Amino acid sequence: MSQNETPATQPELSAPNAPPTQTAEETIALVQEAEVATKGDASEVVKEALEESVSTTPAASVNVVLSQPKTTEELIAARALKRAARKAAVHEKAEGHKRAGDLLFEAKKYKAAYPHYLEATQLWSSNPEYFISLAGAYRKIQWYEEAAYAATRALTLDPKNSEARYVRGVARMEQRLLKPARIDFETVLEHDPIHFRARAALTEVNHFIETSVQLGTHALSPNPVEELTKDVDFGFPHYDQDALEIASVSDSSDCNHVGNGVQCRFYNHEGCARGNACTFSHAPDEKSVRDDLGRNVCTYFLLDSCKFGAAKCIYSHSKDALPKHGWWTTPEQIAKAKEMMAVAEQKNREQRQLEAERWKAYVKATKGHGKAPKSAGVKGAKKNEKTSAENVESVLAEGAAADAEAKPVDEKTATAPEAPKKSQGQRRKPQARGKKTTAAPSTKATETPLTSEKSGVVAAASFTDYQLNVPSGDVNPDTSVTLVY
Repeated sequence: MSQNETPATQPELSAPNAPPTQTAEETIALVQEAEVATKGDASEVVKEALEESVSTTPAASVNVVLSQPKTTEELIAARALKRAARKAAVHEKAEGHKRAGDLLFEAKKYKAAYPHYLEATQLWSSNPEYFISLAGAYRKIQWYEEAAYAATRALTLDPKNSEARYVRGVARMEQRLLKPARIDFETVLEHDPIHFRARAALTEVNHFIETSVQLGTHALSPNPVEELTKDVDFGFPHYDQDALEIASVSDSSDCNHVGNGVQCRFYNHEGCARGNACTFSHAPDEKSVRDDLGRNVCTYFLLDSCKFGAAKCIYSHSKDALPKHGWWTTPEQIAKAKEMMAVAEQKNREQRQLEAERWKAYVKATKGHGKAPKSAGVKGAKKNEKTSAENVESVLAEGAAADAEAKPVDEKTATAPEAPKKSQGQRRKPQARGKKTTAAPSTKATETPLTSEKSGVVAAASFTDYQLNVPSGDVNPDTSVTLVY
């Protein structure tokens, strides 16, 4: 007997006098014989034959292997292997974009090359070479601000990279940031004296700075931009500064599963069986720390200030799978984290209080104007629409009455009916085919404003009655006028 087999699961030995087992073909033959004997009504015979065949067939033996539960270290190692395989696939894809960008860059197709470099930086954001290539492509298409930014990203990952600092200096020089460019070139030559391109660029920048301060024998006023940026550290990141370490973000489906934004308690404790179909969130948030098993550990638990406890808190309260380096490892860093958390909570309380005060002021103002707030319901909104429509009608009526009182009306023209427009009640005369008709010249522009004899009021032309280049009645158009400039 093996160790993995239990007595209940061992296969039983068949007895020597056991009846022979029936095959499926023999069962079918019995059914057909029963149908012939009973002329189609063989339900009882079929049941008996099937029961007999099932009773004579022995049960298949099953070997049950009980494996020991894996330890936390084994689970972490297995998950690390999966993450390493996914990371290798992503890096290979990024290298493909980098090679495609290099081929296009060598062919001088810079606008087609930079999207590949950009995609490579997004796939592998901790590789400084990708950002240097991206900055070079931006420089060739004269996007100097973007080139300086990409070179700065490369320097944060590798402050000792002379090529990235040189590219940033060139981009700054093209933006007329002469003194920041000089800082970059001087830093490159300080640690790499044989960088001839940086030396030539430094000579050119010094010449530009000298000519910008003095024009011939006259001294120019200082640049106001330099006064505003005198406190800016243009040498960041410095050559001796430590490189920025970017934490590896999990690319698993659970890390990207946000759901409804509320943390899933089962996922952070025993494990969620629904996976991506879960309506709750499996992703990390600002109140948790992601451990090596993918669970979200409560930040307040790490600060010894969780008020819910392990039984009620939706986050994990286990430190077994946490990384070995982090702010939760030393008491000094825990104290700093507590101070930062207290400041953040205070700002959140102040923001909520300010929003509540603004909402109260808004409700008070809307009630004072006779309008209900948006959350008051549909009835209030309809009532407001009705009252606003009545107010508009009353204002229009008052304006029409005021215009009638202020405008003098001629007695003759007051009772005369309004002449119909040309387009009303008249039919257009048919034109003969093959004959071109020319429109008569319009004399509307030469008409003089009408004057009422009794009232003496001049009726001004409307906004669309343009009278351009029309001489007045008292001016002879034949007489030439000489303009003196």
